[in-house]
Amino acid sequence: MSIVKMRRLRLLGLSSERDELLKKLMAMGCVELTEAAEAYAGEDCCPLRREESRAAEYRAQSQRYASALAILDKYAPRKTGLFAAPRPVRPSEIFDDDMTERANLAADGIAALAAEISGLHGEENRLRTLITSLEPWLACDLPLEMRGTASTNLVFCTLPQQVKLEEAESALTAAADAAQLFSVSLDRDARYCVLVAHKAVWDAAMEAMRPFGLQPAALDGIQGTARQNTDACRRELDRIGAEIGEKTAQIAAYGGDRELLQTAYDRSEQDQQRELAREKLMTTGTVISLAGWAPAAEEKNITALLDKLCVAYEFSDPQEGDNVPVQLKSNAVTRPLNMVTEMYSLPAYGNVDPNPLIMPFFTIFFGIMYADLGYGIVLLILGILGSRLIHRSGTIKYMTGLLIECGITTAIFGLLFGSCFGDAINYIPALSFLEKIPIWAWKDPTQDPMWFMYASLAVGAVHLLTGMVIHLCLEIRDGRPLEGIFDVVPWWITFAGIGMGALGKGWTVLIVGVASLILTQGRHKKGIFGKLMGGITSLYDITSWLGDILSYTRLMALMLAGSVIAQVFNMLGSLPGSMLFFILIFIVGHAFNMGINIIGTYVHAARLQYLEFFGKFYEDGGKPFKPLAYKTKYTQIIKEEQ
Repeated sequence: MSIVKMRRLRLLGLSSERDELLKKLMAMGCVELTEAAEAYAGEDCCPLRREESRAAEYRAQSQRYASALAILDKYAPRKTGLFAAPRPVRPSEIFDDDMTERANLAADGIAALAAEISGLHGEENRLRTLITSLEPWLACDLPLEMRGTASTNLVFCTLPQQVKLEEAESALTAAADAAQLFSVSLDRDARYCVLVAHKAVWDAAMEAMRPFGLQPAALDGIQGTARQNTDACRRELDRIGAEIGEKTAQIAAYGGDRELLQTAYDRSEQDQQRELAREKLMTTGTVISLAGWAPAAEEKNITALLDKLCVAYEFSDPQEGDNVPVQLKSNAVTRPLNMVTEMYSLPAYGNVDPNPLIMPFFTIFFGIMYADLGYGIVLLILGILGSRLIHRSGTIKYMTGLLIECGITTAIFGLLFGSCFGDAINYIPALSFLEKIPIWAWKDPTQDPMWFMYASLAVGAVHLLTGMVIHLCLEIRDGRPLEGIFDVVPWWITFAGIGMGALGKGWTVLIVGVASLILTQGRHKKGIFGKLMGGITSLYDITSWLGDILSYTRLMALMLAGSVIAQVFNMLGSLPGSMLFFILIFIVGHAFNMGINIIGTYVHAARLQYLEFFGKFYEDGGKPFKPLAYKTKYTQIIKEEQ
């Protein structure tokens, strides 16, 4: 149950073999590089400087391919399956320079066409804006560039919508008899007019219109009538639309290069990773220094690789104070529990792999709280389908495994507690065969809730005691047996004394337990008085233990809640006496019940691990092991055929 043992690697090699070395290590995927300068801190070494890298260049390439793929998805979308497997490629394919060159040409062509389309859309917007601005003037046959004649001045203008035209005309006539205001159109924003006046009275006419809020219209640079300009704009819009269609078709023609661009994207991501790793190296110009961590089990394979290169290397065990990365030992059964552990925190190096320890408790707690045969079968089916269809690793893959394991325990406890979609056996005759199963309805939580409460407390006690046993074992493993005994045994004596006293067997054992707590729990304090007070104050922790035990009643509470809600939906579905209505309510109701309960059940099952169980032995804060390895989005790099 221990975590993977790590070994420190330090290496000196030739700069000329640097790229080949990093490529080989990436292909192996089992060495995490660290800062070489830190690995040699305090040692007399040749003058070293940090390696330069091209990470920024490859990052820009990745963005370039990602942009081209996004453009393809917009203009030439292609449906892909939700659970589509990554496309397998060989290293010789993904790291082929000719492939990258072809991808560059495709990305440049797509980007250029997209830029042209963007410019055409900008012109479209300008023309539509112009059409909108000309719409109020369509009824006017005057050229919009016209500003008068030899003896008159003319202005296209607007007045506020609320201005009364009659009042404005009267004021204009009173101030300048050789002036006329013509109304062209009216909308909710303004009144559009043409003001014509003899040059001799122009200033007086403009002054008369000032109180009415007259503003010259923004029509500078427009030649011809509004109708002529609108028609010209529409013809231009048609031409631009056709050109956009042509450009879009040209982008769609690049659809066959989608996989090429995806491969190039993944290649640039690998190059970027390798260059970021290169930044951690130190060099003299001819020699490089590399440091990192690797699982002890991989030391033989790494040694075989390094022996083929002109390098000097050494492996060593971690020293006190080293920030050693953590990798959990996982198998098919415990691996899904990574989802639970990683949400909390990885264990510190030298602690214990929690997955095998929490796997039985987590799945059993989940099964008790969710306890329903029908729900368990649904979870099991979803988990199996997910494990077959989902090809990516990570949290979603862990989830499918957890669904399988929790689906099994849910179904088992559903049988024991007589629940299949609640009490659907009373409404669906086809389920009556369940009554013939020997373990069916061994205990009914709705009929004997107190028994389930006591059982929940008993399960909680076993969980907590297991955590204490693990703590004792870890202390013994680390050469501190007395520390483990003093931390654990006095509490066991105290708990046993409480139980014996409650059963009427006397309080002697409890007195011994309390005395042992007072004598041992303050042992790390300074001075006799400090040790004594530390021991006395530790008695207050009895209430904390009581709270921890009581928290396990949530097992009973969630089980009862889910069962009752399921029964309510069954009852509601049966009220109208319609089979169609029953089926509808049955499906919707139980889907809702499963949805809300699976979240609560997962959270509470995890909480019992985090707070009650981990608190007894778990030391968190581990740094995840992140080796230099292939990390792709669209492809899966496979080994070359021998």
